[in-house]
Parts: sequence; C-alpha cells; structure tokens
Amino acid sequence: MAKGIPKQKNLLVVAALVVAIVAAALYLLQPTSPTSPPSPSPATTPSPVNRPEKIVVVVNPIPRDRVAKEATELEEFLERRLGVDVEIFFPLNVAAIIEALRFGHAHVALGVGSLPAALALSVADVELSLVEVREVIIDNKPVEAPYYYSYWIVLKDAPYRSLEELRGKKACFPSELSTSGYIFPMYRLVQLGFLKPPADPKQFFGEVVFAGGYAQCWEALKQGHVDVTIMAGDVPARLYWEAMNNSKILEQQGPMPSHVVLVSKKLPPEFKQRLKEALLELNQRQDLMRKFVSAIFVRFEERKAEEHLGPLIKALEETGLKERYLR
Repeated sequence: MAKGIPKQKNLLVVAALVVAIVAAALYLLQPTSPTSPPSPSPATTPSPVNRPEKIVVVVNPIPRDRVAKEATELEEFLERRLGVDVEIFFPLNVAAIIEALRFGHAHVALGVGSLPAALALSVADVELSLVEVREVIIDNKPVEAPYYYSYWIVLKDAPYRSLEELRGKKACFPSELSTSGYIFPMYRLVQLGFLKPPADPKQFFGEVVFAGGYAQCWEALKQGHVDVTIMAGDVPARLYWEAMNNSKILEQQGPMPSHVVLVSKKLPPEFKQRLKEALLELNQRQDLMRKFVSAIFVRFEERKAEEHLGPLIKALEETGLKERYLR
C-alpha cells in the first residue's frame, strides 16, 4: 500500500502516521476469513447485475480477534446479499483506512469519523453513502441523532464563570485530530474572538496538553493538573455523567457530524445501490453493527455529504485549519 498521508505542520505527527501506515499496509494483507464466498441459497441469490468479483470492507480500528466470529457473520451476510466475495479487514489506525481507500485496496469503509471522512473525500475516489444515527447525550438527555455536541467544562467548585477568565490558564484536549475535542472547540474560541485564524490554542492558554482521550483529560482536570477541558456527548455514558455531575459547562459547540459509510465511486451504480440496501437491512442487527461501527450505533440513514459534513468544513475554514487537515 502506498505511504502518502495528509500533510501536517507537526512533523512528529506526520512521522508517526507514516510508520503506522506502513505497518497497517502489511496488516491489511491478512484476511479474516477464506476468500472464496459461500454459495448463496436460492432464496437470497441476487439478480444479475454488473458487479466486482470481490469487495474489501475496512472498519474502525479494533482488535480483530475480539470480533472474529461477528466478522465472519457480517461477511457471510453481505456475500448472500451482494453475490460477491466479501473480506473484512481491521487496519491499525484511521490513516490506514484513508490510504486503503485512496489506493483502491478497499471498496467500503464502515464507522469512519467525520474528519477522516472529509479527508478521504478530498483525496480518494469515494463518496458518502450513509451516516450513523447514534445514542448521544444532548442537553443532558439521551437522544438518537446523526450529530452531537461537545462542552468546555471546569470543576464544579472552580471560580471560573466564562472561558474569557481562563486566558493564560492550563487546558487539556483529547487530540489534535479530534473533531469534537479540538477542531470545534477551536472554532468556538474563534467565534468568541479569543483566537484568530489559523487557530492555535497557545494564543489564548498559557499551557496546552494533548492527553490522548476524553477520559485522560477528565482525570487531569480532576487531579488539578489543568484548569479546563472538553467533554463530548458521544463518550461512554458512565464517563459523561461522572464528568458532568462534577463540573460546570462554560461553553458548548456543535452540532458535529457523526460517523459515516464511505464507498468507492468505481463500483457499478446498481451494485452500490444493492450495497446500500444491504447495509440498511443491517439496521435490524444493531447488536452486530455495534461491534464494527460504534458502541452507540442505532441505525444507518441517508444524508448528502454536503449536508452532513457541512458544519465541519465551515469550522475548518473559519479557524484557518482546512489546509492543515484537508488537501
């Protein structure tokens, strides 16, 4: 698999992704099941259409040995519905998913986050087929939606009443590659006039920490290592409620788009439609899809890429970060 990845200003991030992509490329060569498809039963044999001999599906990075049985079940379901051999692969990271799509090593990607999806749409010959409706928390209420929000929080007994009072203080972000944990929070700071494009949190905060996840940032806030952090409405409910019950919200940002399904444009139109119908049929197998796309998956639904990813593109443009993250 080729090694090209999105350009980043941070050379250490770029170097790390290059190493990950090389490893993932080797990993992708290992199938999860035999390559010859089982014979479909007469009742489910698809009518003849122009179709490929085999399609490769990549999913969000998860240990494949944990879902080997379910992977086989999903492969066999798709093979019966599509009449072709289907192989599921588990890349080591999101960058490898993008590269697999970009260089034609994969035809379908499930559970792709909005930022890597936007990048894939800009560098690979793919289109957005479906979006995820998920169980998220908005305004402290569980809802089913294809979007969600994130929140700036401080400890409940902290003296701060607004983000403006946190100028020069310590802030924790999950990752520079997080839509809800970094890009949209930067967008909110720009909207409030605290940052100018290209947005850099160091323009406002005295110290910035990237802890690697929401749980790590919450722990840093609890321990007093930072003064403010971000919490999102799509994290595990236990983490969300622990954080929200012991903190106060200063600002919120969103709506932010949920995960998506990407499909190669090179697949025949009739076959892409059949694939979409098969995936929509999986809405009846929520238990199975929660293994592969999201633990809070509810269903797939159709939305246009411009409508779904529009808020993200606008955030990238107005923060001056679009060139950094998208080509």
